[in-house]
Amino acid sequence: MAAAAAEQQQFYLLLGNLLSPDNVVRKQAEETYENIPGQSKITFLLQAIRNTTAAEEARQMAAVLLRRLLSSAFDEVYPTLPSDVQTAIKSELLMIIQMETQSSMRKKICDIAAELARNLIDEDGNNQWPEGLKFLFDSVSSQNMGLREAALHIFWNFPGIFGNQQQHYLDVIKRMLVQCMQDQEHPSIRTLSARATAAFILANEHNVALFKHFADLLPGFLQAVNDSCYQNDDSVLKSLVEIADTVPKYLRPHLEATLQLSLKLCGDTSLNNMQRQLALEVIVTLSETAAAMLRKHTNIVAQTIPQMLAMMVDLEEDEDWANADELEDDDFDSNAVAGESALDRMACGLGGKLVLPMIKEHIMQMLQNRYITRDRLEGQTVDSGS
Repeated sequence: MAAAAAEQQQFYLLLGNLLSPDNVVRKQAEETYENIPGQSKITFLLQAIRNTTAAEEARQMAAVLLRRLLSSAFDEVYPTLPSDVQTAIKSELLMIIQMETQSSMRKKICDIAAELARNLIDEDGNNQWPEGLKFLFDSVSSQNMGLREAALHIFWNFPGIFGNQQQHYLDVIKRMLVQCMQDQEHPSIRTLSARATAAFILANEHNVALFKHFADLLPGFLQAVNDSCYQNDDSVLKSLVEIADTVPKYLRPHLEATLQLSLKLCGDTSLNNMQRQLALEVIVTLSETAAAMLRKHTNIVAQTIPQMLAMMVDLEEDEDWANADELEDDDFDSNAVAGESALDRMACGLGGKLVLPMIKEHIMQMLQNRYITRDRLEGQTVDSGS
């Protein structure tokens, strides 16, 4: 017992050295870690994660390493463990999630659980961890917000967790996501359920029947996109971009609402540049992946073009800009570059016949406004001079 405790203490020191800023110390620790047998690694890492008195950085490092181990060497390590040890690991993980109080740490442990679940779906699609599914169902309905977050995080991380039973549980999955997306008291639950919904749709990208079954989740999803943006979180908006890119057909029943929301967010200067560019990306991506669908909404295209032109002239004052030979890295994130690229891609996606007349109309209007402004300024200058 004393020897085991000493070994575990040595392992804590090793975790600390793996985080060392000293390259020599860290490299030596990495070599030592690599030479520990896989079975022992799992034992040491689980004990480190479970030990709430250990340093937070060491526990987080242990969680990352265990997830990585299950991801890269599952077949070499896990099947060689005795069945009672395998059972103990599964029980231990679920217990640690329930006991954990730190949100960031809990997410890392959920990442491990999702990775283990991914590896425990056999070739026939059977989930060999039924306790994991039961935990998911129990937790998502729990009064404990941390457990609800945990369930959604695991499902978001591995939406294929139901294996060949997915069709059987489809209505249950839908109810689970709807219930969480309607949680008005906890924005984080709404955000996580929206991301989990997107992950589930993307994981079933060829299942058109499933899109129809889950179409009525779209209004709640779009509301979560909007709300999360104003909480300075663009994760759900990024999920919407992924859907537009991979499964645009899912958006068809609520395409007008999707486009109107994207247009609104793109034009809202209170949001940061990245959020506005991502909102524009939704529309531009749809012009590439679902041009036929978007051509039916020329009103949105017509409203998007002035947004892109406005972005193109959104330049920061830089006296040396005209003399620069190459774009700097910062320029690629600028609204001007994003607007120019978006306009080019939309013209290619929808065709010049549709887009060019709209561009010309707005450029003429912008030039006219500029001349009117210039004439007014010159008139003011003349008046003040006289």
